[in-house]
Amino acid sequence: MARRRILVDGAARGDGEGADARSAAASAAPSLDAEALPVQGGQPQATPRRRGRPRKTGGAVASGKVIGDVPGKAPGARARSAPPCLPVTPDPAVLAGPDPLAATGWPDQVAELAARKHLEVLATVEALRAQGRTIYPARGDVFRALRATPWDAVRVVILGQDPYHGPGQAHGLAFSVADGVPPPRSLRNIFKEVAADCGAGSGQPGLGDQTGKSGPSSYPSWHPAGSAPAGAPLLTPFGNVPPESAAPSGNLSRWAAQGVLLLNTVLTVEDGQPNSHAGLGWEDVTRGIVAALGARSQPCAFLLWGRPAHGFAALVTHPAHLVLTAAHPSPLSASRGFFGCAHFSRVNAWLAAQGEAPIHW
Repeated sequence: MARRRILVDGAARGDGEGADARSAAASAAPSLDAEALPVQGGQPQATPRRRGRPRKTGGAVASGKVIGDVPGKAPGARARSAPPCLPVTPDPAVLAGPDPLAATGWPDQVAELAARKHLEVLATVEALRAQGRTIYPARGDVFRALRATPWDAVRVVILGQDPYHGPGQAHGLAFSVADGVPPPRSLRNIFKEVAADCGAGSGQPGLGDQTGKSGPSSYPSWHPAGSAPAGAPLLTPFGNVPPESAAPSGNLSRWAAQGVLLLNTVLTVEDGQPNSHAGLGWEDVTRGIVAALGARSQPCAFLLWGRPAHGFAALVTHPAHLVLTAAHPSPLSASRGFFGCAHFSRVNAWLAAQGEAPIHW
């Protein structure tokens, strides 16, 4: 069996959303306790006043007294959006209700899902929604990625961060938007890389193979078992858009139908507040999902874009898998290692070596 390979593209710096925590040793400022002051003639004397700006300590700025570290923030760490105001009483109907992932195979393979931890987090999200908060995606789409690509069908994993936080964008698949919604900039950059990597005709019915050569595709269509009859046409990225159009639909359900798990590490977000549901509990669930996939023997390719996704590489432990990392496709970082990463053709070449049909990107 082939050894697991982790390939890091040279300029994969991430999307700039998280700054590395810098270690900083702050010397303690002098205490103002009386016993610590100089004594002259039996009386404590005031220390000379320091001129200039107040001294910086390990956490807050203090004038002559250490205030202490800022709670929950390492020295030099970049602040991120605060999670929703808690505590909130989880919605009991969600906790007692049916599991939307039943019959997908996921709860049978992932301990966190078997323990219904995903429903615990969803119950908190729905309680926040009941308070009048606008949260994306809709409740019925929160677990779309896991329902669209069952456990046994996963061949490729693409990790996102959290859903799009604008109205009408998020629908439960990482980087994807519903039909008719203009592709966001990150998704447009993904399409640019697909076209450059696999050819401008990639994904169009009857136009080119993974190398972009003209003529019928040399690779057969692939569908999860029972999802389509033999010989059924492959879903294309153009949907209802005429083939001559240069703009594919932003709905990546066609990728999910071929075994690409489009999973965000945080599954919900508040309107206009990116990263607002970080720390709510989704990370434990999604890390459990990636760890379970990374430990199984069935070969799978993991595409990790951006620093937060790179941290999941350590969870891929079986040597049968392929791990590719690159910068995030965000406009802030795409030119620093995402463009030119050639992940799409590399995955297809690797799948072919495993005897698998490639992804029709």
